[in-house]
Amino acid sequence: MKRSRLLRLLGLEAGVLCGLSFLGSSHASNLAITGNLFKKQLLSSITGNLSEKLFLTHQGQSRSYRIYGPELLPETPCAAVLLLHGNGGSADQLIGVTGQQAPHQLWMPIADREHLILIIPDGLVGPNGKPGWNDARNIASNPDSDDVAFLNNLVETVAESYPIDFQRVYATGMSNGGHMALRLAAEVPEKFAAVAAVAAANPDPIFVDQPQYSISVLLMNGTDDQILPYEGGEMSRDRGKVQSTDDSIQYWVTHNNCEKIPRFSRYTNQSRTDGCTASRTTYSNLTTNVEVSLVRIRGGGHTEPSISQPYSRLFLAIVGAQNQDIEMADEVWKFFQDKSTSL
Repeated sequence: MKRSRLLRLLGLEAGVLCGLSFLGSSHASNLAITGNLFKKQLLSSITGNLSEKLFLTHQGQSRSYRIYGPELLPETPCAAVLLLHGNGGSADQLIGVTGQQAPHQLWMPIADREHLILIIPDGLVGPNGKPGWNDARNIASNPDSDDVAFLNNLVETVAESYPIDFQRVYATGMSNGGHMALRLAAEVPEKFAAVAAVAAANPDPIFVDQPQYSISVLLMNGTDDQILPYEGGEMSRDRGKVQSTDDSIQYWVTHNNCEKIPRFSRYTNQSRTDGCTASRTTYSNLTTNVEVSLVRIRGGGHTEPSISQPYSRLFLAIVGAQNQDIEMADEVWKFFQDKSTSL
């Protein structure tokens, strides 16, 4: 059966990485139990603390989120990372609280080691009946919420209780969450030191609000993604139109006045069975310490690369191949860790 037909039969929206996670798994009624056993069942290596669901009233609407932080916070301010789920997903799905494989949960041991504050919000339900973000694609299925203002407000609210270094705030997301991270880069680059978008690209037409400051940007895209076309064009299920991945990279290279000759490297092909290889191309502005980087997953689908969090064969039959040579979270943090705002 063709992948497009599988998508239609299962009603999967572009960017839904919860996909098959609820088939034969927890119902909403026992989700709290899964959450309480989270550290024991899913990531025995983590030592920090995952908050209960927290709520912030923004523009008259109650918005939910979680925070993850190291057990002992340092006295000096910490870097903060926004983690943004895909359309139809949730904060809990993104980090594995719902019980399925979740490459983004690898951010938690990174937070323990690097003393990071992770902020994991939920998007609002849009006209398509699924939670998501009002990214820059201007499509009817996205919610009409002002998510740029909400996410800025959220970081400031969390900073009232946690020691956040405002020069080291980052945003990353998957699919719809990645598109939202790119909108943040375009509209409020002074607020974020860097963003990373997985399975996402610039909208076409391009951002209405052009970025006024330099900002580091990483894209991590698969060349065989049937939801987000690597060469650009219409996404599946009327999820808007995007620039090609290469044009998106060149947009940010030009904006940041990066050198035209990039650095190139290949990742070791550790898995011979995933059908993918990975490479990295990075453009730099040595004066401003701003970088634009592409992690290209040759043969990859609409998935986050992960070695320790592989998706099921059934799920991969729908979304395409998952690279198992690298850990998405590790690669994004390597990109983030030396970046800071200059404002």
